Amino acid sequence: MHDENRRKLLKQGGLMMTAGVLGGVGFMAKAGEHMEHQHGTKGVPAVLVSANRQGVCATCRFWGGIRRATEDKQTVYCESLGWCNNPSSHNYQTMTTPETGPMDSWRKWEAL
Repeated sequence: MHDENRRKLLKQGGLMMTAGVLGGVGFMAKAGEHMEHQHGTKGVPAVLVSANRQGVCATCRFWGGIRRATEDKQTVYCESLGWCNNPSSHNYQTMTTPETGPMDSWRKWEAL
């Protein structure tokens, strides 16, 4: 019965994912809503950082935020805060923005 209801819901609503309960309120995201968030038109806007910037988290190999390099490797598209995973940094194990810096312990991200 549960699987049948789930299939019906997926067919009817184009449901992309269902998350658990957050603060006592259940929520669902439809595929269209997810795509809007990915492209920065809904929710937290994306931050674009030039790939040649040294010393900032977005271009550092140790930064754990949601990001991707553009195909031409000239820009980093960042969608979140991220954990600093560099034990040499004073920000180690803290959440930072993509533009936090400059950092002496910065190391260039391999994707660039």
